[in-house]
Amino acid sequence: MRKFHVLALAALLPLAACGKSDPPPASSSTDATAAPAANTALGRKIQEAMTKAGEKLATENVSVGGKGGNHGFGYRSRSGGKDLPKAEITPQGDLLIAGKPVPVDEAQRKLLLEHRGHIIGIAQAGIAIGMQGADLGIKAATGALKSVFTGTTDDFEKQMEAEGRRIEAEAKKLCALMPGLLASQNALAEALPAFQPYATMDQSDIDDCGKDGNYDFDLDGPSSASAGDEGDRDAGTHAQHMDAAAEADAAAKGSSTGKQ
Repeated sequence: MRKFHVLALAALLPLAACGKSDPPPASSSTDATAAPAANTALGRKIQEAMTKAGEKLATENVSVGGKGGNHGFGYRSRSGGKDLPKAEITPQGDLLIAGKPVPVDEAQRKLLLEHRGHIIGIAQAGIAIGMQGADLGIKAATGALKSVFTGTTDDFEKQMEAEGRRIEAEAKKLCALMPGLLASQNALAEALPAFQPYATMDQSDIDDCGKDGNYDFDLDGPSSASAGDEGDRDAGTHAQHMDAAAEADAAAKGSSTGKQ
């Protein structure tokens, strides 16, 4: 079984419970990779950093398990496989194990590229959703207090609930990408013995996706070598987002309990 993590969606989804409202309007987005522009200055900075991270996907190796799986873009095994050498799929369709290429024929290379594509598809979708979630958390943190002073708490709660539900609907689209990932993993494992120890995703990952609002995809981030200072800045920005989301949730709950 594998654990995938795209972004801390759990920080924003509680906002959907901060009030009761009519069902939100249907999202204009046709897929999970289309993220609307941020509405806050910090949100735009987060979007810029995450867009850059998304652009790295096309040029960086994709990690598929083993030691040091937190380098490159890919996924980590929840259990087992951690003592294996690090395995990666390059943009050219090579399988690297402990940094050394495994001999592959053209059919195997095609399967490697297909599996890499599925991983990148989930990562890009998660980045898009994460950008929306970060901006929502910031808007909620700044808007909650304002709504109290302006007497528009109910309207604000309904707006946040609608936005939270819309983003949760986008997150559910990630689950729809999982069967393709499992199929490409299994096809590759069958065709390439060297990859078999790293094929630890199973049907339970698909079955558990979205249960109880859980969209925890543990995708590796950019390598320290390529991210450099940008990674540190992104980590700080992400921490700010988490603080904003937590404040928003607390403010929303506080305003709800204060209503008559």
